[in-house]
Amino acid sequence: MLVEHHCHLDQFADAAATIQEAADHGVDRIVAVSENPASMAAALALKRCHPDRVLAGLGLHPAWLTQATRPDIDAGLNFLQTHLAAADQVGEVGLDHKWATTPTQQALQDEILTAQFELAAAHSKPVNLHSRRCLRQTMERAIAFRQKTGLNAQLHWFTQSKKLIHTCNEAGIYVSVGPTVLENPQTQEIALTIADNLLLLETDAPVPIGGSDGHPARTRQVAEKLTELKGWSLQELAERTNANFSRYLGSD
Repeated sequence: MLVEHHCHLDQFADAAATIQEAADHGVDRIVAVSENPASMAAALALKRCHPDRVLAGLGLHPAWLTQATRPDIDAGLNFLQTHLAAADQVGEVGLDHKWATTPTQQALQDEILTAQFELAAAHSKPVNLHSRRCLRQTMERAIAFRQKTGLNAQLHWFTQSKKLIHTCNEAGIYVSVGPTVLENPQTQEIALTIADNLLLLETDAPVPIGGSDGHPARTRQVAEKLTELKGWSLQELAERTNANFSRYLGSD
């Protein structure tokens, strides 16, 4: 019924049980994003084991880049190049200026994001983007990627600025809403600004939010809150966001 569009599924001790619990709450598909070579391999393994429930996102997380050695980064890019054809998207990639605090670190993140965009274009894959403390810069990179390739981009956890959401709407950039929408009035207001045809759902599980442990089953709570805000039925929201996700995976 619902799709969880951004989850670190490999970080759960029992992924099979996690997948089943999510399904019990009406969340029947999960996008397993990755951060480094080990989690990329894990995401692909989860997709192979659960082909009807799990989609795989492969990528090098910008925070990981600031702690990795250059040989490890190059090995990660090689893994991505070799295995991306078997994945559904590139992600989680992007920029993060909480971790990249020096010009050298920020330049590295930018360099590796460019390399991952090039691999995404070569394999015709959409991208799932992280943007902590550099919202506009990441959004502008997403827009440039879409304009250059015709492929889609999703900004994960991008519910901090109505102005930037308006820009995303105009450029056709997808935005996913997570569990902060349950209690945060600002997130609720911004979520209503996202164009209906660009709205996606996420939890970023297992990251704990609002005092609750992260779990892909919480996608149901996010969906129910959005139905309350928008005046839709749960079925309508599911149909709309599932259609959005199908378009996101293709090149519209």
